[in-house]
Amino acid sequence: MSPVRSPALPLPPPSRPPGRFIRVRGRAVHVVLSGPPNAPVVLLSSGLGGSWLGWQPVLPLLRGHCRLVSVDRPGLGRSAPAPEPPTLAGRTRWTAEVLDALGVGGPVTVVGHSLGGLYAEAFARVLPGRTSAVVLVEAAAEAEVGPPLRWPGARARMAHTAGEAFRWAGLSQIVAPGLRRLGVRTQSLRGRDQADVGDAYRGAYGAGHCLTAALVERVLFRDLVAELDALRHRFAFPPVPLRVVSGPCGDPRPHRALAAISPCGTHTAVDGTRHLVPVDRPDAIADAVRAVLAPASPGEPVSLTPRT
Repeated sequence: MSPVRSPALPLPPPSRPPGRFIRVRGRAVHVVLSGPPNAPVVLLSSGLGGSWLGWQPVLPLLRGHCRLVSVDRPGLGRSAPAPEPPTLAGRTRWTAEVLDALGVGGPVTVVGHSLGGLYAEAFARVLPGRTSAVVLVEAAAEAEVGPPLRWPGARARMAHTAGEAFRWAGLSQIVAPGLRRLGVRTQSLRGRDQADVGDAYRGAYGAGHCLTAALVERVLFRDLVAELDALRHRFAFPPVPLRVVSGPCGDPRPHRALAAISPCGTHTAVDGTRHLVPVDRPDAIADAVRAVLAPASPGEPVSLTPRT
């Protein structure tokens, strides 16, 4: 018997994704676990509109070194949407509840790419006791983003309405994967995602709510950057190993300054990539993670007294 199709889903449902679903705050959360269960835990946070699939090139390079935990934020990937717009503080509390639900009580290494770098830094500042190290990959620089715009609530509602219109027209599961492919073509040197095989992209980005959540994150991007700036004034960055990885494009000074927020911070500029380092240079991310997991991380640390 062929699967029953919803009026809002013109294509057959994609295959079941890897990983499993847990329930947090009464809503389904999709997580993908990889690596030895008793190894140090590394939490992966994707960029804007991303999902677990964006980390697939990195997983085989780290599988024997740590326990990798890729979590789809609410509304992204295969996680159910949240009733409220995202904030860094709110997602930090939510992430802690996800870790609790997985039975991860000790400190973890937090890895964030692009917008995920904001979530990763916020987690480290707000919950230093649960953070053992941080890796920031092409994290957003304030100078490149600009100040927040007015009326964030109205902007979030408009983005949500637009996303829902695509969903009810049956277009979101086509548009969202298409936008991801466009991003790979324009923001990576490889030009094609090695994880884009079969119906993988529909499974990762084609759920009806993914486009809505991505649009909301996009219109609130500047607001999240401003929130991180406020958190930086309230919470000191913990004195834990920090690796900042950036591509050769753009001004390296903001990334160097980002590395300097930790007395154990190091910035590495890698060649052969643009913004989508997980697509072009997953080996550079794996190297950075292995470095912060090592008892004595290599490289020259930035000399800076932690802010109190």
